[in-house]
Amino acid sequence: MDKTYNFRAKKVGSNLDQFNVNPDQDSDTSTIFPEELRGSHHRRADLGKIWYYLELLFSMLSDSFTGKYPVPKKTVLVITFALLYLISPVDFSPDIIPLLGFVDDVAVLAFAFSLIKDDLETYRAWKTSY
Repeated sequence: MDKTYNFRAKKVGSNLDQFNVNPDQDSDTSTIFPEELRGSHHRRADLGKIWYYLELLFSMLSDSFTGKYPVPKKTVLVITFALLYLISPVDFSPDIIPLLGFVDDVAVLAFAFSLIKDDLETYRAWKTSY
């Protein structure tokens, strides 16, 4: 047996009186963003900047091994733990899964660079004044 469902059709706009229509308002959201957030746009990570920080890190480590620049202990610990996680066979997502397996590795590297960014900028200032 076929069942037929009887739905009463509503006219378009029949519920319009339930909504507060304000022609001066651009959208129906009431969220007001601060001025500094309104002008900013989400920027993707610039590969050139990542490469620059990576070169800066290797230069800092090179100057540290020659004794010219003392690397902060926090930076050494962060780099050590990030590298240990990268070479460790135990991951949050296995590296066997294509692309998805490397997402956690990239996330750990990005987090590590965010932690040592201030130390890298301090080193850059030292290197330019040296």
